[in-house]
Formats: sequence, C-alpha cells, structure tokens
Amino acid sequence: MKKNRLSVAVFPLNIGGSNATQLEFESIFVPPYNAGHFGIYLTSSPKQCDLLVITGIGTVKAAEHAMRLVESLSPDVKLLVLGSDTISGAPFASCYGVAGPIQLSESVKETDLKLSVGRKIDAYLAGSPPDPQSILNAILELYQAK
Repeated sequence: MKKNRLSVAVFPLNIGGSNATQLEFESIFVPPYNAGHFGIYLTSSPKQCDLLVITGIGTVKAAEHAMRLVESLSPDVKLLVLGSDTISGAPFASCYGVAGPIQLSESVKETDLKLSVGRKIDAYLAGSPPDPQSILNAILELYQAK
C-alpha cells in the first residue's frame, strides 16, 4: 500500500524584529535539514499556503497589514508562531515602534490587546531563535502523515 506523501506549502510572514528567527527558519530548506525532502516547500502567495509561519516582534507599521492578511486566510490554514520575541515581546516589548507580541490567549481584556491574530494559533515554538531542527520537527508534528 502506497503512503500519501506529505505536501505543505509554507508562507513566512516576518513582522519586524532582529530577523534571527527568520534566518533560522529559512535554513530548514537547505542541507542538512532539507525540508523539501519531507514535502515542505515555500510558496510566494499567502492565499496558496497550508501553513503561515509568523516571525518577528510585530512593528507598528507591519502589524495592521499582518493581521489583515491573517484574517483573510482560509480557516484550514494553520498558524505557527516562531521565536521568543514573537511570543513574549522580550526584549523589545517596551519600544515605541513595537505593536507586539502576538497574543496567544483570547481571555485578555480588549484594552490590553496590542496585536491579536483573532484566531487559534496551532503551535508556537519558543527560542531566541529556535534551532532549525526544532522548527522542522514542529512543522512535521503539525502535519503528521496518517
């Protein structure tokens, strides 16, 4: 019996910051990690993606556009938030140009929300930045071949 091959179109969304997490994410597509071997590939359009990977702290200029993009996606698109700065805001949370961090809980009062995706985040991976093997494992766990 032939197994179904995993096919995941990934769109990276960098919403500002140091770009360290973005660099680690991009390194999963080159040897020795080679995400393409597992059927994970980048797409140039967020409308065609299966997985939206959000990195960065969330600058004021990027926040509105990023949240509009997230709201326009199909409900079956999964969200993966990468990096401690995206999750907690540290060390940039108190800077004047920062709208983040991404809110993981809907129980936060409306007045406390700075950057809310308005939908369920399927997974988040802490680290400053998380290593490529952890990122690849997180994506594979989200899309376990059945």
